[in-house]
Amino acid sequence: MDRFADVDTLLAEVAGQHRIPGLAAAAIVDGQVAHVGVHGWRDLERGQPMTADTPSRWYSISKPLTALALAKLVDEGKLRWETPVAELVPGLAFSDPVATALADVADCLLHCTGLPSGDWTWWQAPPHPRVLLQRLPHVPCPAGLRKGYHYQNLGFTILGEVFKSAGTDWHSAMQELLSPLGIKPLTRLEAFVAAPRALGYGPNGFSEPVRIDDFDFEAVAPASAVCGSIRELAQVACALVARGGSILPESRWAEVVQPRVALPATPWPEMQQPCASLASRSVVYRGEWMMQWAGGWCGYVSHLLAIPSRGIAACALANRSASPAAELLALCLIDRAAGWNPLPWQQRLLEQKQALRQQAQQHLRTRLNRPRAAWPAKDIYGRFVHPSYGEFTIIETEGEPHLHFRHVQLPLVPRDDGSISADGAGAGFNELCWDLHPRIEGNRITAWLFNPDCPAKPCCFERVEDT
Repeated sequence: MDRFADVDTLLAEVAGQHRIPGLAAAAIVDGQVAHVGVHGWRDLERGQPMTADTPSRWYSISKPLTALALAKLVDEGKLRWETPVAELVPGLAFSDPVATALADVADCLLHCTGLPSGDWTWWQAPPHPRVLLQRLPHVPCPAGLRKGYHYQNLGFTILGEVFKSAGTDWHSAMQELLSPLGIKPLTRLEAFVAAPRALGYGPNGFSEPVRIDDFDFEAVAPASAVCGSIRELAQVACALVARGGSILPESRWAEVVQPRVALPATPWPEMQQPCASLASRSVVYRGEWMMQWAGGWCGYVSHLLAIPSRGIAACALANRSASPAAELLALCLIDRAAGWNPLPWQQRLLEQKQALRQQAQQHLRTRLNRPRAAWPAKDIYGRFVHPSYGEFTIIETEGEPHLHFRHVQLPLVPRDDGSISADGAGAGFNELCWDLHPRIEGNRITAWLFNPDCPAKPCCFERVEDT
């Protein structure tokens, strides 16, 4: 009996439920690719089909690949996990002096430097890593070094510079890491755009897909820039099943996948003991230790699962923002690869996504329905700058003040608690809910306290006087 006989039907159902232009999935059994399935379109408007060789963005699957490339340097004696990154990257500094002195290579991989979770430090910022590192000393580190796991791409911007200290660069390291698997990864935007790639579609949610413009991820490349096909991702999955295979000695492999940091519990009883390691997240799934690699951002999602003890793995790609499709397909295929009675992942993750969307929409409605207050000052318009988050402007749009922050435009409304709310939809985001607090001198707002990533640690955006 072919345990993957229904996968093509499954792909079509998932594409329809989640309005995804194109899907691709693969399963590995006994360390070999056992099934590859594709459905739909890499280019919806032109009717160009998705194939097993269509490149797509893997996004944060780049992170564990970066860890494996660093592990090769450690194995060659060119790097140590315990070396403080400030010793390897000239001029590097955090806002926390303890992190500046002690944060090491492993801390960056484990998201334990104290940097807050969030994306506004880098998203739509200038696409050069040096620019982000110049901003790093002004990014708050509210948690403190090694006091919790806080998912943050800036640690990987730092690691991109660490490669240079070892005499290479991240792009070359990716080629060297993956070439033994027959993979030539696309890691630069111009190469990805020039390829017959899957186009990215958004926005979040279940609306009709809309084409999303390509974004240059060079500034956070080690966190997100690897691109490739489902066939290539399946070869990576085979290497995971082989505990490093031809890309890393097994002794070093054991070191980088060893659980080090406990993560919050999952909502699923079959997934226990979630942890983070240098090169993986993992859970105990249906009694088996399972690796989890995942990525997702504007236009694409990816997911890879591997249970090396059983010689099985599964992976999936989809060209749609914030969709659970890649995860549910990987889970459905890992069940089939193991020969287990499949769990209802299709229904579970659809219901979870619907519930999250409903919660976000209700939260936004509640905020929008709060009583308005009078503006606390008359002179509110202008430009305001923070040395890490950059610039935003407040201008009048349709008779109302609006916050313009990078690609987001939101109405500003004074509230009776003294805050100024910015709530609504932004490009690539269905619901944004921010609170700003003005600093007033006379009848003029001279600065705003605002942090789009960490409201509990507001930053001061100072007014810039136009000349």
